[in-house]
Amino acid sequence: MQTNTTRFSRLVDLAKETSSDKRRELLREVTDAFLATASDCNETEKSYFGEILGSVSSNMDVAVRSRLAQQFAGQDHAPLGLIQKLANDDISVAKFVLQTSNVLREQDLIEIAQSRQQDRLSLIASRANVPESVSDAIVENGDDAVVCKLVSNQSAKVSRGTFLKVVERSETSEILQAPLADRSDLPPDMLNDMFSFVSGDLRKKIQQKLANIPPEALEKALEEAKRDVLTDMGKMREDDRKAMVFVGEMIQQKKLNEALLVQLTRKGKTAELTHAFARIAKIDVKTVRRLFNSGNVEGVAIICRSMRFERGTFSTMAMGLLQNDGNRASSINEVLDLYEQVTSEAAQRVMRFWRIRKEVVTASPKP
Repeated sequence: MQTNTTRFSRLVDLAKETSSDKRRELLREVTDAFLATASDCNETEKSYFGEILGSVSSNMDVAVRSRLAQQFAGQDHAPLGLIQKLANDDISVAKFVLQTSNVLREQDLIEIAQSRQQDRLSLIASRANVPESVSDAIVENGDDAVVCKLVSNQSAKVSRGTFLKVVERSETSEILQAPLADRSDLPPDMLNDMFSFVSGDLRKKIQQKLANIPPEALEKALEEAKRDVLTDMGKMREDDRKAMVFVGEMIQQKKLNEALLVQLTRKGKTAELTHAFARIAKIDVKTVRRLFNSGNVEGVAIICRSMRFERGTFSTMAMGLLQNDGNRASSINEVLDLYEQVTSEAAQRVMRFWRIRKEVVTASPKP
């Protein structure tokens, strides 16, 4: 009791002191005293200490506040109010608590992430334990460098929905691809999707990982992929409806073939081409649309290879996807080389995941 009385007395002195040097000396003394017995304080006492320490330190220079942040960052009994204040201080102060303090709640971290301050997001992304809700906020508000740091943090928890966002983002952001492929918890069906747009050694690495996935894990991934498809159903657009009618007519006229794909590509009939290609390949429309929208010629190559299309069919479609690419000629040469390099086994493995989505669409009631 004597210790508490003395400590509170010094805290009152600190609040009243006007001399800058004396306040700094008292701040150190009160901080040391509190940290020595923090575990014995009740919430009211901690709140009182935090309020006074935060108020006094806010009028001092950055070096003093930085030292205070370092002292409290690793303390699980630190006052929440003080930690929240330090977390929103200058980044040279905030970095200590943002990266290590266990006192900050999920909601505190989410609110800081929503500020879109990338330096703070980067620190949160590197925390030892990042909950799923915080990871989602980081992906929603962070740039590619921040998201790369998050997925590189193997201890960060990432939900399936958030992984899906990052995988889709990685189609146009190469820095995300290797860290994603290295995640042991990336759903196999998403790892499979990545195979269609990464290049070189990373494609070989993904192929090896997929080959080593236990059958039960693959089946679980396929079930999760089915649920994703069901969630997306019922959102059909008018141009999709018209394209479906067109494809139905082509089927009746027995004209749904490679020649039609070439014709639709040359005429720029994107909706019809999407549905016709999906129907011939027996995969879902959403997958084909994603490949087309991102200009993913590698993914199209895998489908064409699995269907044993003529090189000319694939070449025309690839030219269509790359029509706005200033380096089209060299890109086409690279893609044609890829077309020859993709093995039938690898292509069929990728197609297995995509076709399971198609089976869900076929088996479900039409919207």
